[in-house]
Amino acid sequence: MKTEKMAFNIYYMTNVSFSIYDNDTKVYETNALLLPETLRNEIEEDKLGIVIEHKDNKIYRVQTNYDMTYLSIYSNNRNILLGPFLINDDYEQIIDRLILSFRLISEEAEMIENFYHGMKILSETQQNMFINCLVLSDNLNENTPRIYNVHAKRTVENDSQSTKSNDYTLKNIENNIEIEEMLLSIVRNGDVESAQNLDFQKISNQHIIYKNNSFTNMKTNLMIFDALCNREAIKAGVDKLLAYKISNNIKFHIHKLSVSSELKLIAQKILTTYSKAVKEYTLLNYSNNIRKIILFVRKNLTKSFSLDDVAKELFITKEHLSRLFKKEVGITISEYIIKSKIEEAKSLLRSTDYNILNIATLLNFANSSHFSNSFKKVTGISPSEYRKQPSV
Repeated sequence: MKTEKMAFNIYYMTNVSFSIYDNDTKVYETNALLLPETLRNEIEEDKLGIVIEHKDNKIYRVQTNYDMTYLSIYSNNRNILLGPFLINDDYEQIIDRLILSFRLISEEAEMIENFYHGMKILSETQQNMFINCLVLSDNLNENTPRIYNVHAKRTVENDSQSTKSNDYTLKNIENNIEIEEMLLSIVRNGDVESAQNLDFQKISNQHIIYKNNSFTNMKTNLMIFDALCNREAIKAGVDKLLAYKISNNIKFHIHKLSVSSELKLIAQKILTTYSKAVKEYTLLNYSNNIRKIILFVRKNLTKSFSLDDVAKELFITKEHLSRLFKKEVGITISEYIIKSKIEEAKSLLRSTDYNILNIATLLNFANSSHFSNSFKKVTGISPSEYRKQPSV
């Protein structure tokens, strides 16, 4: 009981959770894992595997396939698992792999991100300190406990027929990790030319779109690909609000898909759109003031504001603000505002049934003529002509 009390103290001090097993049955845990059910079940299998294998007085540090780590202690016929926790912050690729292997989209993909970002990172020193506290609380071992590093074993093997029928297994993903990295690096680097020239016909059967998949599964795979590219664009410096809008627009096109011949075109659109966003809208290369200006403009596209309003927001004069912006961005603030409104208009023309007047009013143009003239000046065609063009 002393060991369990010490585990509680560690939990209250660090928020590192723990579980207690009695005769290989979980009798207590501090908090349930807020994860998609399929992944949560797999983690529970990993934990049970640790418990079944650990029936001696050694102290195990166990790392699973997804870089989750546990400290395992066996005392008085009970197993105590401290964790999961992380031992470093290099987990972004693990998140990507989980999103792919469990085919997670939208809220479930966000659950994975939140879970990993919320897990504690424990140094070697911290782990040793916790082990010493647990050991000394119940005289489990020698004065200087030794930690044995092991890897988690699975207690339940997947049914072979089920594995064969699943075209989107972890094995498939691992076999194509180079393709995945190549695609995401195109987004990361804002390499629009490579995105446009990539031959999806050659790689789709290996990675995104599978020959034996149902049409519904193929659409789901595109949603997963969108989620991965979205994350990569945000990591590269694209504003989250913009990335959210891009993703919503892409999901709209995916839902509209009716024939499989369009799948590869949508995959190309996803790659190209996020690459363009990184190239044209990433904020990492701008100074703090310019980033604030750009974010202010993007967040207020549907509101009426002036250069004076932007200057007040940043507590600098509008003259100084204009000089800074032109120097770093290469165009004036007014030109940038118009360009941003036209990009938003393009999205609305594609994804809504709003008429030209509705869009002009929404984006605070003086009238529909002003909007149409501005649109044609930026794009070379009228809003009506743009709407009639193929969406991919």
